[in-house]
Amino acid sequence: MENSQELEKKERNLWEFCVSSRILDKEQINNFLIQKLGEPTDQLAINCLNSLTKKIYSYYGVEDKSNKSTSVFNCNGTVAEIVEKISKGESRNMGQRFFVLKLTNNERLQAYQENLQPDKWLQIQRLAILGQFLVFKYQKWITNKQLLDFYSPELESNPNKPI
Repeated sequence: MENSQELEKKERNLWEFCVSSRILDKEQINNFLIQKLGEPTDQLAINCLNSLTKKIYSYYGVEDKSNKSTSVFNCNGTVAEIVEKISKGESRNMGQRFFVLKLTNNERLQAYQENLQPDKWLQIQRLAILGQFLVFKYQKWITNKQLLDFYSPELESNPNKPI
């Protein structure tokens, strides 16, 4: 059991707080920052607090999946090219590897490992689906379409047949 000194030390450390408490929303971050830094007194301090809150939330916040679109779309196409990319920018996905599947019908789908079953991810990594006509399930986001699954059109009538 932790003694009160160790617990107090953890509460003073922003990084430990972020990792251990799995922050759910921006209000928790904002309250913690006010507790540690003090109440902002002018507009500049309020703007700074808001910027810090947003930045910390972008790295440590837990997304609320209930507000996200759960619509799943389908498209058919032949995989013309698979390009490996690494996420850039300042976000929790920075440095994450993903693949862009370019289809012959000019659709582009992004494949992230956490959205796919391990065997599907492996097929993309090994370029095993190049040149195949497949059905793709994806979710639309603001700037991209994220791949959730893919299968051969023959599997719709015979689900036991492998790709």
